[in-house]
Amino acid sequence: MQISKKMLIPMAAVAVIGAGVIGAASVSAATDTTNPQASLVQKLADTFHLDKSKVQAVFDQQRTENQANHEANYEKRLDQLVTDGKITSAQKTAILAENKKLKAELDAVKDSTDKTARRTAMQNVRTEAQTWATQNNIDEHYLMGGIGGHPRGGMGMGGDMGPGAPDDGGTQSSTTAN
Repeated sequence: MQISKKMLIPMAAVAVIGAGVIGAASVSAATDTTNPQASLVQKLADTFHLDKSKVQAVFDQQRTENQANHEANYEKRLDQLVTDGKITSAQKTAILAENKKLKAELDAVKDSTDKTARRTAMQNVRTEAQTWATQNNIDEHYLMGGIGGHPRGGMGMGGDMGPGAPDDGGTQSSTTAN
């Protein structure tokens, strides 16, 4: 498939700007609270005379790919913990199941315009994770490492099990993408 020069510049702009946006914690001045990238998608579509739905599709595809990579990296980190003898294979399976359950709880309110409901859900998930980890004698960082979010893992959420996490004694740096 050959790409014309006319399409190459807008595609490159979308890719560069999209990568910056996806890496950022939030996009300011978004008017659509259910899609924080809506204003950027509209600006790109307007600026480069593109179909807004196609621009949005690029953002959606990138988000999906990033999430799939994040989940695969999380499972690899858990595999390494099993290999290192820090958790058992059964614990890994339990961690993945509980992580999936907690993530579903967060996903249920992620598009809510009610900030209080989202905050409450996050606090509930945090409390549930701590309780579950204690009851199952599993370090909480192993459980929360797979719930997407901030790479530094604020309050254990979305952590990368990197420096300071119990799996490396704080001596290694993480190379996983979130």
